[in-house]
Amino acid sequence: MKLKFTNILADKVEIPIIQRDFAQGRTDKNTSKIRRDFLDAIFDTIIKNKEKVTHKNLELDFIYGNKTQGDKPIFSPIDGQQRLTVLWLLYWFVTSKESVPKEEKEALQNFVYETRHSTTIFCKKLIAFNPQFTSSCISDEIKNQSWYFETWDFDPSIQAMLVVLDDIEFRYDDYGLEDIWQVLKGENCPFEMYQLVLSEFKLSDDLYIKMNSRGKPLTEFEYFKANFSEIITDEELKQKFEKQIDQDWFDCIWNLLLETEEAKNVKDIALLVDNSFLNLFNFITYVIGLKNDIPYSDTVESSKELKNIYGNIDNVKELFSILDNLVISNETNPDFWRNTFYFDKASFHKDKTRLFFPHQVNNLLVRCLLYFDKDRGFSLPEQLLLHSYLFQNIHQTEDFERKLRIVRNLVVNSEFELRRETLVESITELETFLLSFDFDALKRFKTDQIQEEKEKEAFYQTQEALDTFYRLEDSDIFRGNISIFEFDDNAEHRASQFLKYFDEDVLIQDFSNRANFLLCFGDYTQHDSGNGERKEGWYNILSSNKKVIRKFFTTPGYGKKKDIFSHTRPVLMKCLDFLAEKPNTDIKEHINTVLESYEAKPKDWKYYFIKYPSFRWECSRGYYYSFDYYVFNKMRQKQFNGFNWCPFFYEVNRQVKSKKLILGDYNDLLFMKIKKNTISVNIASNHFLFENQNAEGVKNPIYDELIAYEVIDEEGILYIEQNAKGLDTEDRVVKLVDYINSILQKK
Repeated sequence: MKLKFTNILADKVEIPIIQRDFAQGRTDKNTSKIRRDFLDAIFDTIIKNKEKVTHKNLELDFIYGNKTQGDKPIFSPIDGQQRLTVLWLLYWFVTSKESVPKEEKEALQNFVYETRHSTTIFCKKLIAFNPQFTSSCISDEIKNQSWYFETWDFDPSIQAMLVVLDDIEFRYDDYGLEDIWQVLKGENCPFEMYQLVLSEFKLSDDLYIKMNSRGKPLTEFEYFKANFSEIITDEELKQKFEKQIDQDWFDCIWNLLLETEEAKNVKDIALLVDNSFLNLFNFITYVIGLKNDIPYSDTVESSKELKNIYGNIDNVKELFSILDNLVISNETNPDFWRNTFYFDKASFHKDKTRLFFPHQVNNLLVRCLLYFDKDRGFSLPEQLLLHSYLFQNIHQTEDFERKLRIVRNLVVNSEFELRRETLVESITELETFLLSFDFDALKRFKTDQIQEEKEKEAFYQTQEALDTFYRLEDSDIFRGNISIFEFDDNAEHRASQFLKYFDEDVLIQDFSNRANFLLCFGDYTQHDSGNGERKEGWYNILSSNKKVIRKFFTTPGYGKKKDIFSHTRPVLMKCLDFLAEKPNTDIKEHINTVLESYEAKPKDWKYYFIKYPSFRWECSRGYYYSFDYYVFNKMRQKQFNGFNWCPFFYEVNRQVKSKKLILGDYNDLLFMKIKKNTISVNIASNHFLFENQNAEGVKNPIYDELIAYEVIDEEGILYIEQNAKGLDTEDRVVKLVDYINSILQKK
């Protein structure tokens, strides 16, 4: 009998205890795809009916079950549980979202779960719940209710229902839907099923229980094994696959995963190994597909592409060669990853290369096994490094450790050059480079980095030991990009001093002193225009943010290359040469000496940064906007609609500490409010400007007194003493603080 979903709900629908958990909300790859397709079909039907593009019902096949008669018939589905539950959740969400009258949603109470007591209670609580939709998602609002038990977090049916509800809410909001209850209710319901009551056909439910498979379903890996051998046309290779997939290859993956935390915490390690093998297979096939211009995702979504790729015997041989050599490598050199890569600075070794991935896992093969899935949780730099390893296992090139360090440098510093669209070119270039050690084979990586690698390699050939340079490359500041250093006779001692006085945590933990110490040797700032000219515009003068420091000291993009070499490099090298000559220098003492020297000389802009730490406060990205030599703003972020201040006013306000002195957060002037009178203070290159800010026509006796007593001139100007070159000969912060204090104290 063909029935609408609303007709089915007219009777009681009871999910029997023999049923499995609600599975439609599971988050594994296959189920997610099934749920996505099902919900897309549902919402497509709703939208078309609402917009009256067409009125077409969505047929959802047969549902089988038993029906008992009584005051109210009870239908117990044996097959159809998943579809019925999704529709019930959809109707609950829409009736809640659109505040449907109580009498119109009473039929939802006819749907009950008997599979678990917790699921039964949850469904009843859900029906009685009236959400306000004030949380980021409906599942969060449900979990925040007093009636939601923490133990329900472990009920797979409840968790699956929450996932489905979130997906329903996402589509409802994403499509901008409203008032769709009119499309769903009563006889308008567009969802139809053929209900088959077994007793009416004199059939027992045994057959349908078997057909519906209450046992463990086949995994994706088992489908893969069954289907892949049929793709291979060579009988010998087919036999090899059928043997190795359950022996050497499988054992290799098992051994690789055995000691991981994921294996220790998983209930079914065999299933973990199955899925991990597929991740590796998908990675290898993805790369082979790129080389053959065949886009490939995974065994589920790319079944046709899989046949196209491995219909070519050469590709089958390449796959098998990679897997065979992986087995050999894991047996003969099981400590390869531990001996090749490291993360912690203290673990430096000249024969190892540091990695900077946030996951801190040096075995990139294991990373691929666990995370190369549909969502590509395995980054492009990781993919290229792993491919280099798999390629090396086959070809056994010389100087691989050295080449791998260069590959690390290239992939880490080619953030904007590495793209999936050109990944095949990057892969083939690396393969050529590994075979030939020819830098001219590299085109797709960052041009500056390729040139640096050429120059370093030529320079390294002249050095007896490379430990210091490798340490410098492995610094979290440089990450392989050390072009700010000149590769000459001074390079090693300069590198040593940098590692001692400025490297990583040393610079961050004592940032103010280290940054000011460097400033003592000159202007190292970088202008956004990158033309080396010091004019109006954006400047960067470092901050304690690690990303800012890294960008500042490495060859940047967007036209800043000139400044890093014309301003930053000379100052940094001068500083490092000084430290090499005076290795016992006390940083703070040297800064104090420089400050003392300013007493007898003009006070340029660097003086104020060195003397007043607040000039760097709340400037998280190190950006300043300069309007004039002494007129500039410090920016919390690089935008004027955010927090930004004149650092002179910021420091003056900090020192005065009076409620009568006010400084806003958005490039505001400095204001004095005294006895209902307001005076503003602005800054110029050679003076401060005081202005009456009382309402138009309202006298300001405070301001008038300042002019009368010649604190300021008739135009409201308080001049700063300067020399002929326009440099301060007095401290303008001290002067303004003194004058404001004297004004406030009198009032």
